[in-house]
Amino acid sequence: MFDSDAHDYQSAYDLWQLHNNKPQKNTELTTLVLLRKTFPKYHVTETNPEQCDLLGYAAAGHATATPEGTHSHFTRSYHAPESRHATTDAKVTDDVRYGCCRYQWRGTDFLVYQATYKTSWGLTKVLYVLHPDSPEARTNDSTDALLLECGKWTKDLHGEIFVFDNMRWSKSTELWKSVDGSSWDDVILEAGMKDRLIYDVQNFFDTRRIYQASNVPWKRGVILHGLPGNGKTVSVRALINSLAKRDDPIPSLYVKSLDGCNGPKYSIQQIFRKARAMAPCLLVFEDLDSLVTSKTRSYFLNEVDGLESNDGILMIGSTNYLERLDAAITKRPSRFDRKYHFKLPAEEARLAYARYWSRKFSEPNEIVDFPEALCPIIAKITGGFSFAYMKELFIASLLALARKASTEPGVEDLVTEGSTTSEEPVIVGEEDKPDAAEDKGQTTKEKAVEVKVEIPEELKGSAFLQVLLEQAAILKREMESTDKSEVPMASCAVDGCDDVSSVGGSE
Repeated sequence: MFDSDAHDYQSAYDLWQLHNNKPQKNTELTTLVLLRKTFPKYHVTETNPEQCDLLGYAAAGHATATPEGTHSHFTRSYHAPESRHATTDAKVTDDVRYGCCRYQWRGTDFLVYQATYKTSWGLTKVLYVLHPDSPEARTNDSTDALLLECGKWTKDLHGEIFVFDNMRWSKSTELWKSVDGSSWDDVILEAGMKDRLIYDVQNFFDTRRIYQASNVPWKRGVILHGLPGNGKTVSVRALINSLAKRDDPIPSLYVKSLDGCNGPKYSIQQIFRKARAMAPCLLVFEDLDSLVTSKTRSYFLNEVDGLESNDGILMIGSTNYLERLDAAITKRPSRFDRKYHFKLPAEEARLAYARYWSRKFSEPNEIVDFPEALCPIIAKITGGFSFAYMKELFIASLLALARKASTEPGVEDLVTEGSTTSEEPVIVGEEDKPDAAEDKGQTTKEKAVEVKVEIPEELKGSAFLQVLLEQAAILKREMESTDKSEVPMASCAVDGCDDVSSVGGSE
């Protein structure tokens, strides 16, 4: 039993009430005033780390920042590796709420204070730069010189991509890692379309003088549309990486959502303000139909076609549902000038994709023997498959082979259902024919046909072919039970990521 007399509940409540009834103070201004009072011989300049990342600038080797003393408020936090399979070790880092460091840049000494405090928007960080000169002056030349150089560095990308989410822009190293290394060699598309897309984007950034000499606004828009799983997102990844690797690197800005308490109109304004500041740049709207709705369309169009200049901005919008976008967006050049339709791959594209996976499996592999001679057979039996379903076919077959090769009892039964193997196997495919619904970004319901495949003598004993046929039949039944307008989101055409950021998107 608690002794109620031994606890002063009323005093505890009174102290809590007193704290919450105090007038709210401006922490940012209060910190500025206390630093000026504490360091009367120093000039104190307040700056925003999102615009002048002084600590990141020092960490990149352009200055030195040495933590000063123990008179600080910080939390030591444990950070696990990015995943259980990561090769990096866990680490402990400081989450600084209030602290100071001695800062040296080009032979000039400063003190830099960092203050982090809570607001209704979340945590806010502010930096204060102290220099022992002209404390009464409004500005300080040495501090201004530092902020100018650091600001230029902060504006640029350093192994990052700008991402817009929760009403603000931030730099994402993780997104860049998912894009870095993407190549057009890994994108399997109809050759003419891939060449046109590459040319449209690269040529835009190469022809600024031609636009200006012709007195034409230097801006352009492209829409990538079609069913998910056919290469839209992996194409965007290749575009981002190829532009970043140019001799004159082009930064990319990726719009993840417009959500936030200020509403989508505010977000659209912030998106285009940043793009104009970063131009020339690539501005990516993934799932454009979910971002630009009837409530935001007019505001979006005003930013695209309004009085403010959008010179140097190339917009890329992707959508699985072109018909959901207003005609003012899809059928009006100067907003989105070109549309590229990513259809279900024809047999030639399926053959190229199978050969791509054959090359991937050609590396030392104790489980899979995937000779190039299998590729024409795979291309025949996968009519109606998207690249995503073809990728699933290869992965599922690899796993099935691994199970069959194991010694666990009963594992062979996992892949026997629906087996269609024989010397001349027959599998239900879909007839390749022109798409009658191209303008809507949809594909028509294809006519199911029986595809009879002749197996060369040297492949009749292929365990991988047997499993491929079994898994193809299973996937075909899965596709037939799913309406084409509701095809589940699946992996990208080549390298296994189902969107640009690895955390959202449509294919």
